Amino acid sequence: MAAKNARADGTKGEAPADDKIQAISVSAQKKPLFHYVSLAKKFLAKSEDVEIRGVGSAIARCVSVVEILKSDGLAAAVSIETGTTTNDKADDGKEDKERLKPTILVKLRRADDFVTKMEKLRMSRASDDANEK
Repeated sequence: MAAKNARADGTKGEAPADDKIQAISVSAQKKPLFHYVSLAKKFLAKSEDVEIRGVGSAIARCVSVVEILKSDGLAAAVSIETGTTTNDKADDGKEDKERLKPTILVKLRRADDFVTKMEKLRMSRASDDANEK
């Protein structure tokens, strides 16, 4: 069974096959930042590598997701690729102008102690919830 890339909202995510890298396409406005962080954590729990992509104004959000995962010690950036892509339609709906949009692709690898760190995060969250009550 071949794994499919997940959509930004996570609705098409399936269990990854060992030979496929899961990809997350980050949107600038559709979902909250931590939606993408938790989606990346779920993918890293199931596979060794995850790709996080951003286009245009979503690049900053993509980098934020990567930095959150790195600062928590859950993943390390293997490679970072930047480039441009063409957009056939201009923002005003005219098709005669071709627009270039910047893109970023960050490949992450799961940390060796990913499971241990995730368990610590869950326990600290559970203790914080208990203290609030």
